[in-house]
Amino acid sequence: MKDFSLEHSGDVAVLAVSGPVTVEKACELKEILMKALHGAEHVIFNLEGMTEVDLSCLQILCSAHRTSIRLNKRITLGNVRPEVFSRAVECGGFDRHTGCALDTTKSCLWVKEKEKNLAYV
Repeated sequence: MKDFSLEHSGDVAVLAVSGPVTVEKACELKEILMKALHGAEHVIFNLEGMTEVDLSCLQILCSAHRTSIRLNKRITLGNVRPEVFSRAVECGGFDRHTGCALDTTKSCLWVKEKEKNLAYV
């Protein structure tokens, strides 16, 4: 089974993960995220099949988000967020109430959805 699959539909690319996303997969994750960003205006990272995640994945996602801003594109997380992902975000110190200084588009991946509307008012 492939760890990552990339499907395009118009200007949207869906990058789905299956299994663990850890440092052993970091290079592959970076490459496929860059391919997705260069081939679509909006990339959705589908986490539904994620079984394990570590800090390297979160760092790569953060970097991909910053790249998307520079490219005037979007990267978002899918609606299903496995508990293992939510725990890693919290334990890794990535959860935020507002985006970083580079988040000019107010699209930070780490701001919780229910807080996004309030955080940028």
